[in-house]
Amino acid sequence: GGGAFNVIPDSVIIGGTFRAFSKESFMQLKQRIEEVIIGQATVQRCNATVEFSSKDKPFFPATINDKELHKHFQEVAREVLGASNVKNMLPLMGSEDFSVYQEVIPGYFYFLGMKGELDKKPASVHSP
Repeated sequence: GGGAFNVIPDSVIIGGTFRAFSKESFMQLKQRIEEVIIGQATVQRCNATVEFSSKDKPFFPATINDKELHKHFQEVAREVLGASNVKNMLPLMGSEDFSVYQEVIPGYFYFLGMKGELDKKPASVHSP
């Protein structure tokens, strides 16, 4: 339909991304996306095909910190920064390829931030 609201197009291309905390969940989600899209198209008497561009944008496994490195990092960070300055975070749905390294060697991914005394919220990790 382009930019018009009252035009029904012959075809539509929809794109997006999806993420999961494990490869198993990722594969289940991938299967479910295909089932839902094809099922909804069928309900509307339409045809749908689902393509995942895994060649251009491969699956990155979840970045999960090594437990021993986590313990070591916590000890060192508390000693250097003070216990009150070390915060644990809930898992994030970020897109990160650090996990590729972790498939070869144990790894530890963390965020390091700072803020001025007047700032209530620190700047984004991708800010200049």
